Amino acid sequence: MARIALNARLLISGRLEGIGWFTHAIYQRIVAAHPEHDFLLLFDRPQAPEFQYGPNAEAMRLWPPARRPFLVDAWMDVAVPWALKRWGADAFVSTDGFISRRTQVPQLAVMHDLNFEHHPEWLPARHARHYRARFREFAQIAHRLATVSTYSKHDIHATYGVPLDRIDVVPNAPSSRFEPLAPEAAAAVRATWTQGKPYYCFVGSLHPRKNIPGLLAAHAAYRRGGGQAELVVVGAPMWGELPAEWRAAEGVHWLGRLATTELKAVLAAAEGLVYLPYFEGFGIPLVEAMAAGVPVVAAQTTSLPEVTGGAEAALVAPDDAEAAAAAMLRLDGDAAWRADRIAAGLQRAEAFSWDTSAERLFTSITAILP
Repeated sequence: MARIALNARLLISGRLEGIGWFTHAIYQRIVAAHPEHDFLLLFDRPQAPEFQYGPNAEAMRLWPPARRPFLVDAWMDVAVPWALKRWGADAFVSTDGFISRRTQVPQLAVMHDLNFEHHPEWLPARHARHYRARFREFAQIAHRLATVSTYSKHDIHATYGVPLDRIDVVPNAPSSRFEPLAPEAAAAVRATWTQGKPYYCFVGSLHPRKNIPGLLAAHAAYRRGGGQAELVVVGAPMWGELPAEWRAAEGVHWLGRLATTELKAVLAAAEGLVYLPYFEGFGIPLVEAMAAGVPVVAAQTTSLPEVTGGAEAALVAPDDAEAAAAAMLRLDGDAAWRADRIAAGLQRAEAFSWDTSAERLFTSITAILP
């Protein structure tokens, strides 16, 4: 029996983003699949009921709430070592990449991507400085690293000099809730959100690296080319407010953050997912869309070609609005090709499983146990 502590500070009810969903999906499966081990979830706020994973998992709330860089340092370097020692942990697992610099307990860090190293301008300056100062150090002191794509594995190796055999790939996966919708159900979704009009969809936080201006330009070019579908954007700004010029874009609906049930329906009712970020460690909306029977127009950047695996409708340069628009117009007008891309996407989505990914991460954990 091992005693394994888990960083749970991003398990926030109603506010799970990409890393939070990864954390939730992986932790609940590891805890359930390994009753022979004890687990300790370390929170910086009260534990919500949906994150109570089983009788072999207890929770501890540590102070201070780690929401600013200097508080994250205090939480990781003071509170976490205290908790690990008090509980008698054999290992500490952190799915947000942050680990403690003040403990001898073996640690596994999951670093999803290094966008802050390549484009610090995409983050508030204090956050960019903090990530760049800490993650290089974490990469050296962690007993093992994991990441979500082969692209990110090689990026970590190249940027931080970590040997490839010390980095494991643990991909994201679609929830089982993402599946194709019957035509009448899709019509009902469209009636709710776009007055019954067909639409293309984007899903993700409205972060600079997501290239929302490029997305809007692609939709505008599609409309100029004769396309009739609207654009639905699901996600909220990471910082600040939605720019007024974005809100004014013709035929665009800003839905904000949606609950998983609503998100699944909105995505599955779309004509296609248009996803044109400059940088991704994985890009989970791609596999969610493919699992929902929705064809994908994606950027040909970073990890995205690896994730789509040839099952996409198109891979385009993120700023090539005309190429993205041409793919959308072909999806509108070529029913046979559209059906082929949907079938390819459904098959590709089957390559990703949270059960498999959880076992991969658990294998990484066992590699650091004393």
